[in-house]
Amino acid sequence: MSDWNHYLVLLNVAYLIWLMAFVAKDILWLRVLTITGNLVVIPYHLYNFQNPLWNSIIWVGIYTSINSVMLFLLYLERRPVPMTEQEENIYDLTFKSIKPRAFKKLIEQARWENLGPDVNLVTRDTELKDLFLVVQGKAEVVLKNGANKDIPMGGFIGEQSFITGSTTSADVSTGAEATTILRWNKESLKNYLNHHETLKHTFDLILTADLIFKLRSMDQNQQDVTHSQI
Repeated sequence: MSDWNHYLVLLNVAYLIWLMAFVAKDILWLRVLTITGNLVVIPYHLYNFQNPLWNSIIWVGIYTSINSVMLFLLYLERRPVPMTEQEENIYDLTFKSIKPRAFKKLIEQARWENLGPDVNLVTRDTELKDLFLVVQGKAEVVLKNGANKDIPMGGFIGEQSFITGSTTSADVSTGAEATTILRWNKESLKNYLNHHETLKHTFDLILTADLIFKLRSMDQNQQDVTHSQI
């Protein structure tokens, strides 16, 4: 087989690899196959002609460099996200609808606080400047009608005020034991979410689901009290 046939085979192999890249559903494989095809075709431009096709070689090199950089960035995005035990617990309880890397960036906007028993977090009928998440332990809510309710690990505090902008409707404090919470400044968090539209929509859904669960639980408790009085 003559030399030019070898290089012609390489050219057609490169075309086949690029064809596979075009039908690849995963952007990772698209870039890997594109880079592979580019490398395979270089000998054709370099040796198949009396004078190497430097213009084509340079452009292939540029395309390969760009795809290599994007491939590296893609690798960085897809690396496993290291989490502490507490972060894993909260992620599994509350944030599984958010990608792990976005979750890590979200909680980086918050402060971790280890609080003792009976520490006041929210006062009724005030404007709340923070949003809380119970990480460990529990919080206790005292409603306007005097009823008590616990917020367990993974539950939010102040989500209604965060969503609606209204004043608080209950007093909230830590329970009888030490409690660990995440505290977001409301304005800073909203500003961060406004720059991450997809995360904002998912986070709003998480808060809404938490609020609906609490309202249903309160309604059920009220029904139980009414039945007990009959």
